[in-house]
Amino acid sequence: MSFKRRFLPWIYINFNNHAKRKPTSIIDDENRFISKIVLHQIDSFNPDLKLNHRFLFDNYGFNVSIMPSNLHNRGVFVSKGSLPKNSVVAYYPGTVYSPGEPLFIQSLSNSYVFQCADGKFIDGKHFGISGKIYKSCAHKNMMCGYDTCDLAWMSIDQLLNPLACGQLVNNGGKDNANVSYCEIDIDLKQIRLSQRKFIPNVNYSEPTQYLRMIVLISTRRISEGEEILSSYFTIC
Repeated sequence: MSFKRRFLPWIYINFNNHAKRKPTSIIDDENRFISKIVLHQIDSFNPDLKLNHRFLFDNYGFNVSIMPSNLHNRGVFVSKGSLPKNSVVAYYPGTVYSPGEPLFIQSLSNSYVFQCADGKFIDGKHFGISGKIYKSCAHKNMMCGYDTCDLAWMSIDQLLNPLACGQLVNNGGKDNANVSYCEIDIDLKQIRLSQRKFIPNVNYSEPTQYLRMIVLISTRRISEGEEILSSYFTIC
């Protein structure tokens, strides 16, 4: 699998040629709707992964799981049920960097750095320097003894939030992709402090009221057993 279109140098060169975005008013309307879904999911998760899978199936009709893939070592699959078009399929976890914040060292040989349209980046690498920075930011941002972000996604085989696997979605190219990326800013004040441990993102800088997230949205119906595939420049 080639990650070159998501890796920083190629993104800088090709982003304007490949990314297609809708008018701002439509993006805002869609983002508000998607944000409500994400807030509902995060508010409903609990520390038992099996119960979280049950919640997703009972309320949204599907489960996704990390499984071996013919395209790469592993990928993300619909393991139960199916997803209609325009469903929230997964979240892209990692450290959120604003423009100008130090990312160069972490980006070297790192295929998990995702650039947003406004110049923010999310580093979804769970090990090495990237992993250490995420953990450091997570511990720094603890509030009243509560974790304010998800650390479990970094142990890929021990997820608590079953949707925190978007960084493992393989590239199917424009013809085979069944999801697109959608940028949202969630209002942390709408999430109970005890539930923030299911948010798989953390700001590199000081915490703010709004947190950037990337969610993967289905572009067609995806059936049980299908692999979730993206085109790294398809942004809703």
